[in-house]
Amino acid sequence: MHREAALDRTFRALADPTRRSMIHALASGEARSAGELGARFRSAQPTISRHLKVLEQACLVERRVEGRVHRFRLRREPLAEASQWLERHQAFWTGAVDQLEQLLKESER
Repeated sequence: MHREAALDRTFRALADPTRRSMIHALASGEARSAGELGARFRSAQPTISRHLKVLEQACLVERRVEGRVHRFRLRREPLAEASQWLERHQAFWTGAVDQLEQLLKESER
């Protein structure tokens, strides 16, 4: 149950294009400040902070405070778990489609 809730939070966080862009910016492995992550968007700082909070609650980023600067770093584990979930389901549906194609070919004979 805990794993499903974590997966739900991951997909919910990734549903927003601003948050996906932030994840992309952090993919290099370099920690970035909230200001650096928010500079590419035309959003107020409170909006950027809310996006970062959603990413943090989904455990997709970790926050480190250096004085007044909050730095964020990507956590790859939740993304790997989401990828594994997608791969399992893709394999199932690919197999189902292959079986359907085979049945259709057999029924045409």
